[in-house]
Amino acid sequence: MTYEAFRFAEKEAWDARAATYDNFTGQVTTGAIPTLLALAETAPGKHILDLCCGTGRVAGAASALGAVADGLDISPAMIDRAKAAFPSTPFEVGDAETIPRETGHYDGVICSFGIMHIGNTEAMLKDVARVLKPGGRVALSHWIGPPASQLFRIVFSAMQQFADMSVVPPAPAPFALSTEDAMRAALEKAGFRSVACVRLPLMFTAPAGEFVGHFRKFAGRAAVILDKQENDVLKQIYDAWDSQLEEYLVEGAYQVPMPALAVSAVRE
Repeated sequence: MTYEAFRFAEKEAWDARAATYDNFTGQVTTGAIPTLLALAETAPGKHILDLCCGTGRVAGAASALGAVADGLDISPAMIDRAKAAFPSTPFEVGDAETIPRETGHYDGVICSFGIMHIGNTEAMLKDVARVLKPGGRVALSHWIGPPASQLFRIVFSAMQQFADMSVVPPAPAPFALSTEDAMRAALEKAGFRSVACVRLPLMFTAPAGEFVGHFRKFAGRAAVILDKQENDVLKQIYDAWDSQLEEYLVEGAYQVPMPALAVSAVRE
């Protein structure tokens, strides 16, 4: 299945969040960037692709380290933000499943939390292997799923209970690659070796009473579901969230753990 409707919904969701991405999603995802740069062995002169680049922070950081970096994202609005933030780094709109680069172009490919939003992850990983030089490195980050992730346990349990999924486009399972074993198997199938995983203890934060607003600006994948729901269904979902969030209030703010995996591998 190609999940074309899902791909379009994802693009629309991230276009809508581009202007505020760095104030919400980026406040969490930026915490993975130093680890990803290290796993990709980013260094001066190396050619690095920031795949699913969003607002371009990975490419910007790689460039600051002296790498020759560029970025690719399916969202035109995200690419506009990336170009504005890092004008000396090239960015373009493109598809992570069919990367518009010649074979063996890059020393490293970094994908910071993008793989969860891809319709065909097998095609993506195979094309990442294609554009890497032999011995090149890929570094990926991916959210760990529930129940290990308290945030996603709260969010998705309520959505599974109340959301009308008949109005949502068919989509791949969001946490299919959220374990070390699953990620290792997928990478090895795509032609990678020496797979290594690191767990990142990231945290979602929002002011007390403002969880819903913050999460709706934070999450593109969940938006594909939530944007299709009637108001009475949304109220049921939000009430369920609120009832489970009280234990995560710390000094006037929600602090909800949402751990992630950072994974690296070497192209054969």
